[in-house]
Amino acid sequence: MENKIFIINRPAIYMHTSPSTSSEVCDELLYGTTVKIIGENGFFCRCETSYGYSGYINKRYLDELHTFSHSTPYVVTAASCDMLTEPTYTKRPVMTLSRGSVICSRHMPALSGKFLPAIHKKHKCYLPSYALSPLIKTGALPSEPISVFRKKLCDDALSYLGTPYRWGGKSSTGIDCSGLCFMTYFLNGLPLWRDSYADKRYVHEISTEKAKQGDLLYFKGHVALYIGDGEYVHASASTGFVTVNSLNKNSIIYRKDLADSFICFARSNFL
Repeated sequence: MENKIFIINRPAIYMHTSPSTSSEVCDELLYGTTVKIIGENGFFCRCETSYGYSGYINKRYLDELHTFSHSTPYVVTAASCDMLTEPTYTKRPVMTLSRGSVICSRHMPALSGKFLPAIHKKHKCYLPSYALSPLIKTGALPSEPISVFRKKLCDDALSYLGTPYRWGGKSSTGIDCSGLCFMTYFLNGLPLWRDSYADKRYVHEISTEKAKQGDLLYFKGHVALYIGDGEYVHASASTGFVTVNSLNKNSIIYRKDLADSFICFARSNFL
């Protein structure tokens, strides 16, 4: 299995730091995420994601990628959507997928009609078309004006408002600070390091005066997405959910504890 590419076959699974479900969670992987196997340990595989994170996953959560070869990838952009056995809402869902999940269709080159046929474990299933968008190739330059693209980053981050905080989470049922920023950028085709420090492979530091919508704010052990006018959206462990706060001391949503630990603004190397 080593060095082969596999795909996550459950709505969401946890990657652990050790080959045990009782060990610390290091990431949440959503349906359709691809991983490379770099080692095996009993029922677990040591896996590496496309963004360089590695950890242990139970083998039963993995399908070989060739099952989905020659397919058109789509990403779930709604908060969630059901995968159905037939193209009708009256049938039971196979599973419910979260925003950011990736599915593949062998049957349609583009979204049309009410449902999109897809493949799950070699079986045909259906997902509502309204909940899907074509997956943007990672690293692709924005096709719209940068100002419009930046606002889209903010809108996507704000779509998670109220989502519960969850260590290692990346789904609409629970997300952490770096998971929120990672998913916002992923949904828009931009790579980002999935952690709370400014990795120079993905971002570069900028002055506070140059900060624009969609840039990132790094604090000590924390990261947020800037939405303009001194405000930022972030998944806050102390608050318990995704919320908006401000760097402006005169604002009622000012967070002194975060302002005191502020490190820098950073911008994507692709913007």
